[in-house]
Amino acid sequence: MKTLFQKLNKRAQHYPQKTALVSGEHIITNRQLLARIEELSLQLKATKLTCLALYMDNSIEWIIADLAAMQLGITLIPIPLFFSEQQRQHLINDAGIQAVLTQAPLSDKFNFSRQQALPHMQLLILENAPQPNAQQLRGVAKITYTSGSTGQPKGVCLSADNLDQVTQALAAGISDLGISHHLCVMPLATLLENIAGVYVPLLMGSSIQVEALSKVGFTDSSGFDEQQFMKCVEHSQPHSVILLPQLLTSLIALKQQHPNRFNSLKFAAVGGGKSAQSTLELAHELALPVYEGYGLSECASVVSLNNPSHNRPGSVGKVLPHAGVRISEEGEIIVSGQAMLGYFGQRDVSCESCHKEIHTGDLGNLDDDGFLYISGRKKNLIVSSFGRNISPEWVESELQQASQIAQLAIFGDAKPWLSAVITPAENSSEAHIERVIQRCNQDLPDYAQIKSWCLTSQAFSAANQQLTENGRLRRDVIYSHYENRLNALYA
Repeated sequence: MKTLFQKLNKRAQHYPQKTALVSGEHIITNRQLLARIEELSLQLKATKLTCLALYMDNSIEWIIADLAAMQLGITLIPIPLFFSEQQRQHLINDAGIQAVLTQAPLSDKFNFSRQQALPHMQLLILENAPQPNAQQLRGVAKITYTSGSTGQPKGVCLSADNLDQVTQALAAGISDLGISHHLCVMPLATLLENIAGVYVPLLMGSSIQVEALSKVGFTDSSGFDEQQFMKCVEHSQPHSVILLPQLLTSLIALKQQHPNRFNSLKFAAVGGGKSAQSTLELAHELALPVYEGYGLSECASVVSLNNPSHNRPGSVGKVLPHAGVRISEEGEIIVSGQAMLGYFGQRDVSCESCHKEIHTGDLGNLDDDGFLYISGRKKNLIVSSFGRNISPEWVESELQQASQIAQLAIFGDAKPWLSAVITPAENSSEAHIERVIQRCNQDLPDYAQIKSWCLTSQAFSAANQQLTENGRLRRDVIYSHYENRLNALYA
């Protein structure tokens, strides 16, 4: 990320008083940003840490900690606030994290032996922390842990070059839109917001508005207060935002109710899951500058993106120049040229060329002009409208031991929460099932909890084509049979 720091230094010299970061009434200028990065860098350098976790709410401090670690070459591992305690502990053990940068209200989430006060944050030295794996960390600037489709997050190892390439490609793609102020809506621990909402604006010389997630409208990882969101946007008057499909639905509803709001927006990128073409068309009818993109953590986030100069409805945009895409004979999207270094703990550090192609698991096609289209997924992975990856088998297995439930199938692709179709056990009432689900939900992260359900009209069986001959769920048949009832649960 040498280009980014060169730009920051140059702007601090030539435009020292220009606004770089804003949070509430707090403004950080270019000169102050550079000074804060240098101050924290000196203190972190003295610790001699090589790997550091970052666990904070969206804030100016999050951005400064991220940039200071990058400047020092410390491998940084952002921990999403929505991770469950089990997932946080898995991440700490998996990566061998010795220390966590956090804020005082969040420090009780960790067992630490000592702490050090740093400017506006705390450094926690964890108890019984294992030694980091130096070989696995070699060349790794950032490890981004996915939410984990089976509950066990995997660490995607990215190099500084990975981050730099996608940052420059995105900046070039929106350079002529007149964007000078970005509002961070998504969690900064989300790679998409981290890159496109922090690195890209800083590279372009734009200012960044960063507020606590509750001020943006999030009540948890799957809850959203539309009125608070509108209040935040109207106050900050951003030119750009990044949205998940569920947030786009909220934006459209608000625009319909308040046609004179959201006029400052020049570019709203939508990613993290597929949006319906009709939704995007409605957004444009309302004069909302919404453009869909596509990417994945294993490719350092964005691979393709629509924008005002090349927008093709129904596609997820034109493939960016830093990445290559081909479609396999089976129709799978395969990305090359911008691949991760590997998953932490699984990297072949003796052969960095081993991971030059990423098999995405998504099905799609490319048109003659380089626009990418997504048609489905190879596996049963559910991607919620909040961008969380969830294996239905994982959640189903949590409930299948309950005596009150004979069968169940989990759904929720492109929806804000999971729903279930349940065959009750004999003599089991709806009240019994509800109690079982509530107990199970307590052990699941909130994005993987079942929040609505309906009962089957008849048990799944091979006879009604809802099971295979060997007893596996035919999810497409079950969904087709219960589609209206499932959709009614989200009405």
